[in-house]
Formats: sequence, structure tokens, C-alpha cells
Amino acid sequence: MKTVIIFAFALAISATGVQAGWNVADACAAGLSGDSKLIYDKVKPKIVVGDRSGNEVRIRSTVKEMVSNGEVDFFGVQGNAKQAVACLKKVGS
Repeated sequence: MKTVIIFAFALAISATGVQAGWNVADACAAGLSGDSKLIYDKVKPKIVVGDRSGNEVRIRSTVKEMVSNGEVDFFGVQGNAKQAVACLKKVGS
């Protein structure tokens, strides 16, 4: 029983830390404009905390899809994506 309580407590602390990270990332994203904000909003739900290589793939494919669908402009997309990713990285820091 003690192990279950300790595990649940550790899980709650971990979840609180992740939520705090998302709050920091969202505050950063509030300062983004235009396509950078669109990219952040579209990518955010796909991010899995702790899955760095998987997140890179998800970000890249989402941005490519957004360009293909005309949601963001091809010209400048790299810089806009970098700004969005800089905010998303704050979740893990």
C-alpha cells in the first residue's frame, strides 16, 4: 500500500511540473505572431513530453502539411517554425 501511495504522489508531482512547463510555453507563445503562432497552436496537441525524436518528426510533418494546405507561407516558414519550437522546448526545461 505504501508503494502505491508513493507512486501516486510522485506521479502527481511530475504532472504538476509538466503543467508548469506548458504554462511557460503558452506564455512564450502569447508573444508569437502570424505563422509562428499558427504553427505553435497546430503542433502543441501533438507534442509528447519526453519523446524528443518523435516530437521532431511530428513537428516537421505538421509544418510540411501546413505549407501544403496553404495554412502558412512557404517563404519564412523555417524561421517561424524555429520561433514556435523555441516556445515548445520550454515544456521540458
